Amino acid sequence: MIHFTVGQLLAKKATNTLGHLIYVVRDANLVFYVGQSRRDVPTRFGEHLQKPSRLGQLIQLNAPASHEWSVAFYALADCAAFVRQKSLFALQEWQHFDMDMAEKAMIEAMHPVLNQDFNERPTPLPVRYRGHAALFLLKPSTATSATLSTAVSPTTSPQDRIWLNRMSLQGWVRETVGSHTIWRHTSGKTLTEAEMAPYRQAGKLPKL
Repeated sequence: MIHFTVGQLLAKKATNTLGHLIYVVRDANLVFYVGQSRRDVPTRFGEHLQKPSRLGQLIQLNAPASHEWSVAFYALADCAAFVRQKSLFALQEWQHFDMDMAEKAMIEAMHPVLNQDFNERPTPLPVRYRGHAALFLLKPSTATSATLSTAVSPTTSPQDRIWLNRMSLQGWVRETVGSHTIWRHTSGKTLTEAEMAPYRQAGKLPKL
């Protein structure tokens, strides 16, 4: 496992990352996000800021303090402690798992703020950070396991969670303005909740 800061990654100072497939973004003990990449991990991390994704938005909203956040890159062997496995034979250790299993296990163990899949109890974003409204995240003072689940994933449908992830990666953010909810894209385009409903029901992304 190797460590960099967000600032070092932005400055393209990450080296010797070959073989590292999982990345964890955190500030001290608070884990924001667990991700994976089958390609170059620093490049995948950079894509979060270019789109930006929910992680990219959180970093931008909390800059420059966010440039000191830690990004740990894990080789698959580094993830073994998180993956629960049954031995095939007594006293024999079974170490057969892939990056998808590793990512899922680490999300389930770390309860990151931003991950939605495999994350039944996301950690509430503390009040000292910016981004609650923009990222539709509850603060600890008002978050319960039930209300937090509703805020992060409005339905229990796996298809809906996938759609929300795709929307985030494409640069869409759900915002509450007064008593109304709108969807805002990084290009400046906005759609009302009613205008977005047909796309959501069909699992499609709006055309820009």
